Amino acid sequence: MSDTPSEATPVGRRERRKQEVRARIYGAARELFAKQGFDATTVDEIAAAADVAPATFFNHFKGKQVLLGLMATEVVDALQTLTPHLAIEGDSAARLSAFVASAADAIAAHRGVARDVLLEFMRSDATPDGPQPYLVRIHEPFVALIEAGQREGTMRNDYEAGFLAQMAVGMLNSAITSWLADPLYPVERGLVEATDFVLDALAPPGSNESNRS
Repeated sequence: MSDTPSEATPVGRRERRKQEVRARIYGAARELFAKQGFDATTVDEIAAAADVAPATFFNHFKGKQVLLGLMATEVVDALQTLTPHLAIEGDSAARLSAFVASAADAIAAHRGVARDVLLEFMRSDATPDGPQPYLVRIHEPFVALIEAGQREGTMRNDYEAGFLAQMAVGMLNSAITSWLADPLYPVERGLVEATDFVLDALAPPGSNESNRS
């Protein structure tokens, strides 16, 4: 029998070693991208930080753009960890505020590379004529949130929840697109201000919330 433990063990060790080196390179790249930006970081710097030769880097990755692409996939994980805020206890306005606050905190914590990652995510995952992929992922949770608000009487019901969700997500995305166009744009503040505007727009006509000064 060829698949004996004695024969399989060396292969397992080699694979573990490969994964360890790959993870070390990826971790070093993440730290450098966050500290000094993607464009300013070289492959030689990543290799040195990971304590490997540049040739070893290229044995694992074709280039640093691949690393950025891997980081872009983490945007999906981030969205999956943020959207539960749309289902926390409290009224719909509180849940929306919690979601946006978490998104703003996540951007603030990784601002040095977050914009580059988001741009790469959009470049690699978006279709030419379709909506931004991250918008698709949060649309349905927003529909559910607004439907709940309509049942509560805290959100307007003169439009369908799907349309209101589309408008709300679009308003929030305006802060993101402003940041992608201008890296100096204060996106965290923009998201919070956009949330206030969204909540005013979603409030039932004539309510105090819809006439906030």
